Amino acid sequence: MDRRSFLKGVAGTALIPAANLVHASESSSFPVQIMQASMEPSSGKLDLLYGQLPPDIFGHVFMAEGISLEPGHLSPNGRGALVRFDFNNQSVSFTRKMIDTPAALMQDRVDYWADRFRLLGGLTYYSPSMGFADYCNTAPNYLGDNRFALSYEGGVPYEFDGVSLDLVTPIGHYEEWESSLPSWMNTLTPDKWLFPQVRTTGHPYFDLESNDCFTINYGGNISSLGVRHGFIRLLKWDKEGPLKGWNVIGRDGKAAFIKATAHSLGVTRNHILVFETAAQVEPLRMIGIRSVDAQKHRTPIWIIRKKDLIEGKDTVMADYLELDFDTSDTMCNYDDHDNEITLYGQYLGAMDKSEAQYFWDKLHFGGRVKKTIAGYPAAPVDAGGLIRARIQVLPEGAREIRDDFRLIRDDQLFWDMNDPAYRGHFQFPETFEHIYWAAVGYRAGHVVKRVADAYEDYPNRFYNNQSLPDFDQPSALIHLDCNRMKVTDVYQFPEDCVMRTPQFMARHGSTAQDDGYIFTAVVRKYPTQNTGNGKEIWVFDAGNLDQGPIAILGSADLNFGTTNHALWVPQIGPRPSDRYKANVSDFFRSRLDMHRSQVRTVLEQEILPRFG
Repeated sequence: MDRRSFLKGVAGTALIPAANLVHASESSSFPVQIMQASMEPSSGKLDLLYGQLPPDIFGHVFMAEGISLEPGHLSPNGRGALVRFDFNNQSVSFTRKMIDTPAALMQDRVDYWADRFRLLGGLTYYSPSMGFADYCNTAPNYLGDNRFALSYEGGVPYEFDGVSLDLVTPIGHYEEWESSLPSWMNTLTPDKWLFPQVRTTGHPYFDLESNDCFTINYGGNISSLGVRHGFIRLLKWDKEGPLKGWNVIGRDGKAAFIKATAHSLGVTRNHILVFETAAQVEPLRMIGIRSVDAQKHRTPIWIIRKKDLIEGKDTVMADYLELDFDTSDTMCNYDDHDNEITLYGQYLGAMDKSEAQYFWDKLHFGGRVKKTIAGYPAAPVDAGGLIRARIQVLPEGAREIRDDFRLIRDDQLFWDMNDPAYRGHFQFPETFEHIYWAAVGYRAGHVVKRVADAYEDYPNRFYNNQSLPDFDQPSALIHLDCNRMKVTDVYQFPEDCVMRTPQFMARHGSTAQDDGYIFTAVVRKYPTQNTGNGKEIWVFDAGNLDQGPIAILGSADLNFGTTNHALWVPQIGPRPSDRYKANVSDFFRSRLDMHRSQVRTVLEQEILPRFG
């Protein structure tokens, strides 16, 4: 790939007013306002700051975000908010609300020292009397029939109403989910806990073809500690009744377990793939020790045959396979004919998605982390890439088809490989032809020394710690042609921009996977045309990224934080009132009298009226 033919930063720089270029050279161009966001609901019209919206753009984009609540709180894992953008007749309106899970409502309103939530390791909030906060801020999903869900790796998913944006119900009664804590910690858990610690995937799969929904519930161990008590439960849901579950075991009869995280779940026509993904939760981090346990250069996979999910059995056998790369967001062709599975993902390399910058952390190039950005993810210490891998599932096991493995890397483009976008987001096509990727970029001033030291001997590095660039690489939007495994189109953003959360929007009447538009969330230090707060929506022609954005939108009233995943749908309507709702009122009422008056008040006045 002739990468320099793709570097379109000059086109983007032209959008920055000339007066601001002087300031950009005098100090860091990082947009610190990404760490600040409103906690109040808002709505309004977006202003057109640049370009023109095409006449055939339409539909609705849902975007999830995280907001740091204090310095050192990992921003993508922050307090959740949800925005819906409505595209209609070449105008765009927005509605934004906080994601008010029961735990988030309780955290907002309870301040007594024995009950209040405390930040553990920058990752999660914990109350000794109530349990763990669930922010449900990872990804919006479509279930069909005007039903939508939000997912989160540290708690149960919830359905929400696409019109009001209010949460409606958890998916599954709380007692249908097993605690993910080690068994010895469960014995110490108070009976009055309202919010058990539950670990699941960030991307459950809602299959609109079969009408089945798949997710997992895992835990029992912390990293490499207590793995003999580790478990993975595969859960299946028909969108109306209780969850059905199977404990996953290997061919040796031993229970499957996950040491790191399980951000992604792969689903094909005949198989389910549980990925162990690259984001480590270090036990020592929870007690304030900031040592880094480097990710492993591997992706473990548990492969389950759908035909083996037999009602009445409580276990299902899975084949175990390790692939020689690490990844996070992974997708599969839905078509798995001849029992061959094709998957696509990022190559993360020496990058640690679970590492926040903490206040006063030592930086690799000198200096310390400032409080204003404490909690923003640490910079990667190597360029990443994109991969394609293929697996064959045989009667006696599974194997990688190694001759079909492809890895693309680039030292200028592939920094902090993040969210993918594709037609039918979170619904895998028969065969992937086009995927769009966010490369969030590289900030030399965000390279944390303890992270760089931990990854110094990581295999297959493009850069080592001594050769890491001491200058920034901007965000990039990347178009991968899956058939050719080649990057065919790229746009690099101006240096003062952080771009995340790309989302494919189909053009009216189109069917091709590259015929439409790409929505992106951009935070920039110097707002376009000196208008607004720098929190902007940039829209691209999916077939011509390198021309730059065709429209830039913003509003002073739209104040989002660090964005996660998004979802596009052509239309929305109110959630049907007679559909599934988990009755969790008994769960809360059985614990009501065990709590102090402030907690009881929030339960009775805020939580039970919404979720009872």
